[in-house]
Amino acid sequence: MIKIENLSFRYPTREEYALENINLKIKKGKFILLTGSTGCGKTTLLKCLNGIIPHESMGDFGGNVWIDGMETREQPVNVLAQKVGLVFQNPDEQIFSTRVLDEIAFGLENLCCPREQMRARIEWALAKVGMTAYKNHSTNALSGGQKQRVAVASLLALKPELLVLDEPISQLDPGGAQEVLEVVKKLSDDGITIILVEHRIHEVAAWADRIIIMDKGRIALNIPSGEVFKHLDTFQKLGLRSPKSKANLKPRLREAVAFAEAKSLRNSDRAFKEDKTKKAETMKITERSDYDKSVKRLVEVKDLWFSYDKKKAKNKEACALKGIDLNIQAGEIVGVLGENGSGKTTLMHHLAGLHKPQKGRVNVVGKDTVKHNAYRLAGSVGILFQNPSLMLTCDTVHEEVAFGPQNLKMPVEEIGRSVGRCLQMMELEDLRDFHPQTLSGGQRLRCAASTILSMSPDVILLDEPTSGQDILHIRKLMALCRDLVKQGKAVVLITHDFEIAAEYCDRIVIMSGGKIVLEGRPGEIFAADDTAAMMV
Repeated sequence: MIKIENLSFRYPTREEYALENINLKIKKGKFILLTGSTGCGKTTLLKCLNGIIPHESMGDFGGNVWIDGMETREQPVNVLAQKVGLVFQNPDEQIFSTRVLDEIAFGLENLCCPREQMRARIEWALAKVGMTAYKNHSTNALSGGQKQRVAVASLLALKPELLVLDEPISQLDPGGAQEVLEVVKKLSDDGITIILVEHRIHEVAAWADRIIIMDKGRIALNIPSGEVFKHLDTFQKLGLRSPKSKANLKPRLREAVAFAEAKSLRNSDRAFKEDKTKKAETMKITERSDYDKSVKRLVEVKDLWFSYDKKKAKNKEACALKGIDLNIQAGEIVGVLGENGSGKTTLMHHLAGLHKPQKGRVNVVGKDTVKHNAYRLAGSVGILFQNPSLMLTCDTVHEEVAFGPQNLKMPVEEIGRSVGRCLQMMELEDLRDFHPQTLSGGQRLRCAASTILSMSPDVILLDEPTSGQDILHIRKLMALCRDLVKQGKAVVLITHDFEIAAEYCDRIVIMSGGKIVLEGRPGEIFAADDTAAMMV
């Protein structure tokens, strides 16, 4: 299906080659996991497969790429697009329509697909990614994970022979990731060739036929997935996550949520099964953490209700947030977990002053967000969005990281120290003179995180900061957060990476359906007595 000979590519603004002497052959129907540290050339390689390089992205291109016998230099992008479906790292970059149904239909309409066949394909694709119930929803109202599913469905509807996915599960909860991977594996079994880029190696390795690791624009390892444990030293050397998870946290989180639902049911209706009661009672999970009253509270949320549609605000079931109570103290990292669409990002936007409570109260660093907007909270609160590209507006990485401190009128020497520390910790020193939008997805995220951390705000809000990052850079980011909380700051972290949450968070908050259903220390949430047997 794929044949690559001596492929090299260098972007016009770079001295180093993004790809250097790539030689690769992939048979039809194979499922390939492509991984490597951020900036190693993975996304660039994917763009060579569907003709974006060299037809749309300029640069020094050498070598040859064949897709099912077609030489990509000789075929226009619109022809290659019918053979190769590419799901981008950021779903916002490929969603054009305002309604989910229209987005799935967009590609089929351009291919003049018959109407009845189109309807059948749309329903099939939506069902495969668990988005059937959202087909008439606005794409702008979807969470990041839901947008990712729509992007995958829009490609599945075209039924391409080669499906290339650039971190399609990076913003999905474990349940959603499992569903997408099951779909992708079935497509592979049906004869579609799959190339999937992902840093969550331990979640994907078991599904793949082969694993390819890239390093500095070259292929460092190309092995059958069954031989992966013979090469663990390579993963460690390149700063990648081990293909075997240390602990199977997913089922334990599911048990924790089940416990919360069982206790809620018990409070409202005592007529539920005795065995479920017994199981719930053995969980011993704290619903609310005890606070040291001598430590300063930086965030206080009381009975917060919010609906994106003000006309439906009186309908409690239609609200995105439903009676949220949350306190966060100085000196702690709080992890916010939950399924896509559970209200995590909406809650975070309230903490940043981007939304105003329709009912209830939000106090951040002693300021009522009704009276203080995001502009007036700047410097006290810093937020990293799911899509870091929206935050990058300067001409160089150095200017970007220095922008916030300069506008806060910090002393010049302090700005220099803060910017230098962030660039060093995020491994951006060599990229300080590059335009932020020319960086890889992972590098852009680290740059956006640096713009927040350089201001040293009292409350740091991070929405999926581990997305697109290898484990080495994740640990460096979390180490920097740990240093900041030791200085009396607070970090609120939205993540689907349960291992990172268990390792670095002082407290875990689990959301479901716009509510906080569970809250406690990581050991209480993830390691309940009746799930000890699930440890792997």
